[in-house]
Amino acid sequence: MVESLPELDTDLLFVYGTLRRGYALHHHLKRMGAELVATGNVQAELFDLGKFPGARKSTKPGKIVEGEVYRLRRAKSVLKVLDQVEGFSPRTPEKSLFQRATTEVALPNGERRVAWIYWLNKRASARARCARAG
Repeated sequence: MVESLPELDTDLLFVYGTLRRGYALHHHLKRMGAELVATGNVQAELFDLGKFPGARKSTKPGKIVEGEVYRLRRAKSVLKVLDQVEGFSPRTPEKSLFQRATTEVALPNGERRVAWIYWLNKRASARARCARAG
């Protein structure tokens, strides 16, 4: 299970799959006024779940997942909506397909920022690894 940090004060969100620009669920971010900050990457492995990808944090060198970083207006309420979109239940995280947690994101300018991310739950089965999101 990924350890969540629900009270951490960050208004940034890292997305790597269908919440990115040009993908099926991006309209949720747009509707809630999320502002694109930058592209970025996290140290993780990407898995193919069919209609969408899932990422798991990795300590293996060279395992990188690329995505986008957004600043959330009213982060607490936006995250509640996104929890539903991503199938994450804070009350029963072990049963959720994804788990919301924080992670370090590397930005193109070399800066590192802490952002929310939806990690694939380790209990969820993943068919195959992907090379890239999308």
